[in-house]
Amino acid sequence: MTAFIYIIDQFYPNIHIKTLYSILGGSLLVFTLFHIPKTNNLIVASLFILGSICFYLEGIHIKTAVLGFGQNINLLSLFLFVPLIATFMATAGYLSTLKYKVQNKQSLKDFKPYRFSFILTSSIGFILNLGSMAIVKRIVEESSPTYQDQKLTLTIMRGFGFCMLWSPYFVNVGLVLVVFDVSWFQIGLYGLGLSILYFFVSIIMFRSIAFDDDPVLKQTVSKSVNDVDHHSLMPFILFSITLISLSFLLDYFLPVNMIIIVSVVALILPFIWSVLARQTASYVHDAVDQVNNSFYKLKNELAIFISAGYFGFAISETKIGEILSNLLFNASFNSVLVLTVLIVVLSILLAQIGIHPVIIVIGIGSALSPDKFGVSAEYLALVLLVAWTLATQLSPFSGQVLMASNLTKQPTVKIVRQNAPFVLVLAIVLTTAVYCLYLFKFI
Repeated sequence: MTAFIYIIDQFYPNIHIKTLYSILGGSLLVFTLFHIPKTNNLIVASLFILGSICFYLEGIHIKTAVLGFGQNINLLSLFLFVPLIATFMATAGYLSTLKYKVQNKQSLKDFKPYRFSFILTSSIGFILNLGSMAIVKRIVEESSPTYQDQKLTLTIMRGFGFCMLWSPYFVNVGLVLVVFDVSWFQIGLYGLGLSILYFFVSIIMFRSIAFDDDPVLKQTVSKSVNDVDHHSLMPFILFSITLISLSFLLDYFLPVNMIIIVSVVALILPFIWSVLARQTASYVHDAVDQVNNSFYKLKNELAIFISAGYFGFAISETKIGEILSNLLFNASFNSVLVLTVLIVVLSILLAQIGIHPVIIVIGIGSALSPDKFGVSAEYLALVLLVAWTLATQLSPFSGQVLMASNLTKQPTVKIVRQNAPFVLVLAIVLTTAVYCLYLFKFI
């Protein structure tokens, strides 16, 4: 309900509606405290206390402070509604069709599981998000006669990271667009360019993947005989093209940010498509189940994101933001390159101890004034995209590392250790690339 009220406010702005969803956001935060780990409780409490101190020192009225709980409800709507896309694809049988088509069209002799897994993850991951990792792994496991489990999973995880630099369906992209008030069209193509560099680094670093205990698994793979074989991929392709085209067209023509557009499209388009495909009852049933279970699936994200929004609002509404901006200004010695490296390194290091990149993005985004550093909002947005992508590729607490750990039944530390050289090379390449965009006045 909180997310629905937020979306209504975006099209019909009203301070009473804003206050309502902010109060509901605060209530959600309280409920999550009873269901999240103690570590996250500590982080949430710290953000709340620090934000409250900022408001108190500046004499900000409590009515204004309460609005801080609603600052990141946009991210809540993204987390809640975007998974409905994957829910519809599963209900409509698109994912099953994709799996069987892939299995039956691959030549067993020529099948290259690692190359295929990276390409497929980067192709569908930008829409299906984290769920794409499990889907791709299952497809490859059932299609490849030989593969190494841990090596395959790490390759899939890297393919997922490819999407994080540009996909509007990812929360990090949506967040930087909002924080710096830029549109996807202002940074999206540059993000795609960075993704291409990411792709080439992945190719170069692929041979360095070597887990200590990762035997080659061999199996007999045969073409499956299934009713799905007779289905066409065309509905899946048409749905995907419509989804992407509609998102970008609405972003171009409507005066609302991409997070709202993606959330609304993810909410409405699958329902309309299910009506046209005569699968409304099945989809509505699955969608209701998805939404009803969303609190327990997203409780950690809800707690961190709402408290981070409260903290970021406190920074932006008080002089604390100016103080933090001056600290970063002095620490970077007034150098754009040093500032860039500082943000990336800080994000990676803090992510190692469980501090989510959203806190860094909101904290820095709320504190920094691009003009003070002589850079554009687009530049800082790209820097924070790089920082978030690298931090989550190396953090034992990030969604994709935890997913990889679950898929391989290996500890997160083992995956992080194996991915560290890759992230180090990426940090050098991507920060240099972003800085060159600034140096040659592209942004």
